[in-house]
Amino acid sequence: MVHRPKSHWKSNMHWLSPADETAHDDYLTILSAGGFDKVLASIGAYFNLNNLCAYHLSFIGVSQCERGFIHTDVNDSGVMAFNLIIPLMLVEGESPELEILSDDETMTRFYQYEYNVASMIGDDALHATASCDYISKGEMRICATVYVGDITTTNVRNLLMSLTQAYPPVGNAKHLLDRAGDHWSKTDVSKRLPVPVHN
Repeated sequence: MVHRPKSHWKSNMHWLSPADETAHDDYLTILSAGGFDKVLASIGAYFNLNNLCAYHLSFIGVSQCERGFIHTDVNDSGVMAFNLIIPLMLVEGESPELEILSDDETMTRFYQYEYNVASMIGDDALHATASCDYISKGEMRICATVYVGDITTTNVRNLLMSLTQAYPPVGNAKHLLDRAGDHWSKTDVSKRLPVPVHN
């Protein structure tokens, strides 16, 4: 499913995200093949979480942004959910791509994406796509985004607020809770991402 933000984002950014559970699981197998289980284990251990699920996935592409729209990806999860932005295709020689703001919006810093380095955005982190224009070069920036979280009855409603794509179903708390801890558990080593099936 392809989704484009409203005009106030002032960019041509598009999200490409799984339209159903089958496509979602296919994405998960690619993460598995790339060793993402180790990333989940590291996040779980560092933040002393009980379980993790990669619950919301997409690819984002952009070639022009007049002015970034300040927003948050995750709110009030209890420091238990994060959006990981993984650069897949970058435009060489360009300025930093991620704008990060202080909580009171009085200070701005810029971050340059790097290959093989993910950015992890947590609770109430104000950020935006920095201004860019790659059109004259005929290029675009593409990243994978992976929302991971220790989903609980306490934070599930807040996690649902950031979902805008077709899958997982918007507003369906039971759907997320049923999948809580599917991909990593502090006490159950069998909880892992689905393994690719080779024919």
